[in-house]
Amino acid sequence: MIKDVVMLDGQVINIGPWDYKRQQVLMSPAEYNDEGKITKEAVYEEQTMNPLPEGATIEEREIEVAPDGGLIVKGSAQPTSDELLGQQLAEMKIQTMQQTQLLASMGAELAATKLELINLKGANQS
Repeated sequence: MIKDVVMLDGQVINIGPWDYKRQQVLMSPAEYNDEGKITKEAVYEEQTMNPLPEGATIEEREIEVAPDGGLIVKGSAQPTSDELLGQQLAEMKIQTMQQTQLLASMGAELAATKLELINLKGANQS
């Protein structure tokens, strides 16, 4: 099947239409008189929240279904299952390190709070 793909620096970054994530953004609120009647309507503008990256192009390419059910450009090199497992392992290690850092900072915050409470109790008993 032929589909649009978004290319950036020779790499496929998206298969299918680009999601520009357009939203209506309030530019100026409605104005009201003393009686609560609208004297000026609110002004909204459609803005693109996810623009196409600078230098990206949209091209038509032959697409096929990968063994995992995802879409790929026909004939493109795909990572092996070992490479995918390695990527997953690396991501899990990063998440574990981030969680460990978060827990350490929470522990430090808890210890500081306990010390502050002890100091306050001591000040109140004096």
